[in-house]
Amino acid sequence: MSAWLAGLKVEVQHLQRDNEVKTKELESLSQRYQAQAAELAAVKAKADGIENQVEAQAAELAAAKAKANVTENQVEALRREGEAKRLAFSAALLESGSVNHGPFNTHTTMVFRHVTTNIGNAYSPSTGLFTAPVRGVYHFEFHIYGHGSSTEPTSALLIKNGVQIFATYEKQTSGGQKTCNGVTLMLNIGDVFVRLPANSWVHDNQDHHTTFSGHLLFTM
Repeated sequence: MSAWLAGLKVEVQHLQRDNEVKTKELESLSQRYQAQAAELAAVKAKADGIENQVEAQAAELAAAKAKANVTENQVEALRREGEAKRLAFSAALLESGSVNHGPFNTHTTMVFRHVTTNIGNAYSPSTGLFTAPVRGVYHFEFHIYGHGSSTEPTSALLIKNGVQIFATYEKQTSGGQKTCNGVTLMLNIGDVFVRLPANSWVHDNQDHHTTFSGHLLFTM
């Protein structure tokens, strides 16, 4: 009996030692797990911080891009405004040669084809129309030359958006004759041109006597 108890006691001691070893192993595993969990939490926190930085940088980049677009639009608007404020033209009726223009039995738009100045390209030598691109105050002049006649006068009309504004008129039986007029107009976007009235005639040659000119004074 004593021997059995002694053996049992030894076996219990072995089990206790094994349990202590396993307990220490579990404690070591637990510590390693806690260390890994802490390490993972630190990595996650660092990743979250990097993500926040990336989002902040993306927001800053978007704001900078929006600001750049606004600035670019402002620069373009200023450029267009500056170009719109530089408007002036001057043109004679004929590019070359010598001709009597008219008389016709209906009103006719006069197309001044010999362009000497066309800053802003608001005047069209194909149609004879000056098209105001901006609202403002403009000044126009038209000088008309012709030959004397007992029946047909030398005459022209300045037309704004289809409405007669000013006229020139000269009639003598012989010799050369010159007539001119000018006007300052308030214009929204629209057309201004010179019209040859029915049964009138004008003359032009290489000296360019018959002309149409205009320029923007200031915008409104």
